[in-house]
Amino acid sequence: MTNIFIIVGALFGIIVVPLGFFVGLQVSPGLANILLLPFIVVSWSSGIPLGDMSVLLLVWSTVLSVAFWAAVFGLIGFGIKKLRS
Repeated sequence: MTNIFIIVGALFGIIVVPLGFFVGLQVSPGLANILLLPFIVVSWSSGIPLGDMSVLLLVWSTVLSVAFWAAVFGLIGFGIKKLRS
């Protein structure tokens, strides 16, 4: 069951990138900060604004986003599994 959560989290990590930018521009910058947390951490640690990132840095941030959200969803799945047993 936890594997399903990890896969869903990884897919969410890919989908959240354009969704986070859209939400940040149209709806709520606070929600976008949560959705784009890996991008913000890379931007902050490198000192490069999101708009000035190279393609390689954007790809790296996307990979980090996939890993981050897979871990978050995996931990949620693990917690649900523990609660049910």
